[in-house]
Amino acid sequence: MNNKLLKEGFILIAFGVFQVILFLLQFNPILALVGFPLYVVAVKEDFIKRMVISYAISVLILMIIGKSPINFLFLLITFILPICVFLLLQISKTTVMDFATLTAGFLLYQVLVIKAIKVLYKKDEVAQVLSLLKGMFESYFRVIGDDNLSDRLVEFFKLMMPGFVIVEAIVFALFGYYIAKFVANKVGIQKEFLPFSKLFMPKEVTVGVVVFFILSLFPTTVGAFYVVVSNMIIILLLLLFIQSLSLIYAVIEEKINSQFIRGWLFTVLIIFGMQFLILMIFIGFLDLILDFKKRKPKRVEL
Repeated sequence: MNNKLLKEGFILIAFGVFQVILFLLQFNPILALVGFPLYVVAVKEDFIKRMVISYAISVLILMIIGKSPINFLFLLITFILPICVFLLLQISKTTVMDFATLTAGFLLYQVLVIKAIKVLYKKDEVAQVLSLLKGMFESYFRVIGDDNLSDRLVEFFKLMMPGFVIVEAIVFALFGYYIAKFVANKVGIQKEFLPFSKLFMPKEVTVGVVVFFILSLFPTTVGAFYVVVSNMIIILLLLLFIQSLSLIYAVIEEKINSQFIRGWLFTVLIIFGMQFLILMIFIGFLDLILDFKKRKPKRVEL
């Protein structure tokens, strides 16, 4: 009984302290991923009670260090991802819903974080990123004697920002899913996860790539139509890149038994693949059509 109470107390305090650290470090999404193992453990039993008590602990810590009450409201943002992990492990019944839950969670998290940092720290993260890009572009294009091109590129990235935010959410969701899979198996949570080698995009991705590529040939001016089409292309290209990675991992898994060697080799191939992004996207597109390793499920799964 005492051991159980100690264990419960440790989980509650660790959960509460971690959320405060995440909050104080300006909601860093990479740090949020580091917290996924803790979230999975918290989800296993009495999650709602644990979340409420952990929030109370977090608020108490913020009060002790002298934070104003408005911080308690923004602290709630850090609990979006634990709730998504709960929905993933306890509510969701399909792979599509699994990825949709985590992607939507990370997307909501990022959007609210941008607003929170603007209010709490008087910093506009989007403007800072664009300013950084402008400085980089100006340094490069000044050498070739075309200063105006840097402004046009920055404006382009500004229009594409929604697509980049969604892409980031999808990437974090993918990492979060497989971190949750690993920890859930370790702590005995019963949940059927999709192996990465079996990850196969729905046929709508292929159709979407073709349709939006054709549509991209029509806009002649920068307007709402151009922005929507361009952002959708960015998102769909990411899905094709993930498809190609899944295919490569399926080949590696088939040829190599050692999980450690598979992991290291796959990491090297990801870094290598980033250098040949267009080729990887093309491989993903072909795999969606031809299904090289016969991984396509009978029913569409993401």
